[in-house]
Amino acid sequence: MFLRKTKQDKDVSKLDFESGRGNINDISSNEVENQLKMIGLTKKDLQIINTLQPFVLEKIDYIVDRFYKNLENEPSLFKIINDNSSIDRLRKTLKQHIIEMFDGVIDESFFAKRIKIAQVHVRIGLKTKWYICAFQDLFLSLINIFEESIPNKEEIILAIRAVSKILNLEQQLVLEAYDAETERLKEAIDEQKKAVRKNVESATQNLAAISEETNASFQQLLSESDEIVSHANQGTELSILAKERAENGREQIHRQALTMSNINSSVEDISHDVSVLLKILDQMQEIVNMVTDISDQTKLLSLNAAIEAARAGEYGKGFSVVAAEVRKLSGQTKRSVTNVSSLILNINAQVEKLTKSLGKISAEVESANTNMETTENYFEQILNAMKETMLQNNKIQDELVTTVKVVNELGEAFEEVAASADSLASITHKMN
Repeated sequence: MFLRKTKQDKDVSKLDFESGRGNINDISSNEVENQLKMIGLTKKDLQIINTLQPFVLEKIDYIVDRFYKNLENEPSLFKIINDNSSIDRLRKTLKQHIIEMFDGVIDESFFAKRIKIAQVHVRIGLKTKWYICAFQDLFLSLINIFEESIPNKEEIILAIRAVSKILNLEQQLVLEAYDAETERLKEAIDEQKKAVRKNVESATQNLAAISEETNASFQQLLSESDEIVSHANQGTELSILAKERAENGREQIHRQALTMSNINSSVEDISHDVSVLLKILDQMQEIVNMVTDISDQTKLLSLNAAIEAARAGEYGKGFSVVAAEVRKLSGQTKRSVTNVSSLILNINAQVEKLTKSLGKISAEVESANTNMETTENYFEQILNAMKETMLQNNKIQDELVTTVKVVNELGEAFEEVAASADSLASITHKMN
């Protein structure tokens, strides 16, 4: 270390501050020069600072440990560190930064590094108050080292004054960079706000136009929905009317079936009577046949009686007259019986025709019954279809009513959207 003896006190070693390096190089900004003048930072101060560098190097681990120990008082700082870097990495960076601070040189590189540090601090979200607190603790650490390492109180004061100036310049540069970066971010945010406002205005206009178009579409949809509901109601009424007519048709078919059943029963009765009549005609034919036989025998007997009367001569004349009358009566009887037989044949022919007609009628009645049963089944299916149609119509009507209600609610919602769009446009206008 740079120590020297003084004339006033030969027992106390003094630092040779003049042997240190102190340079202010390539300062192109008048504002920076004014800053240095206002805080009174000179090359001599930089020489003192550079002379103190060995003490800092010797205690650098103590300084860094204390710096990060102090951060434990604010947990959010550790979260920022862990989210963006690590303690070990930052410890190395801080060591290098403190050592460079005591190089005794101020140049463009010195300023560039501080500005970069400020930009990083803004980017990671470090608040300026924590930065100032940390620098104050760093300053206290350095004071403790100087008080322990420098025996001369006057030199301690000089050291503290010089270090306070360099730390003050550090803070000025960093805080100024903070302000510049914050202003840049503010301008960027303002530009974003302008873009957002512009987008909001455009979106609001589009939203208003869409809302109007949608509202018009909803009004048309409401009108069409009402018309559909009206048609659904008409469909339900027509279904009810068709159901009533189908029920009437089914009843008529049922009555016709009963009538046809009665006709069939009557035809069966007539057929039975015809069968009885045929039996009676058969019996009559047998009787006619018997009468014919008797007539033939009577004629034969009358002929024999006439022969015998002729043989009897005068005594047989009366008997001959009787025989002639019997023969005459027999001939008339045979003719009558023949006529009856002919009538019976005609009756049989007509009865046969009637039987065939009754058979056809019975077949037609049977076919009609079958057709009416089929028709009745069709009417039953129609009725079931009408019932199902009515149920479907009722469901459709209920769904349409629900749909109309939803459409009304959507229409109200879009009216609110339109109102919100107008309100948003007003707010955007006020923002401008």
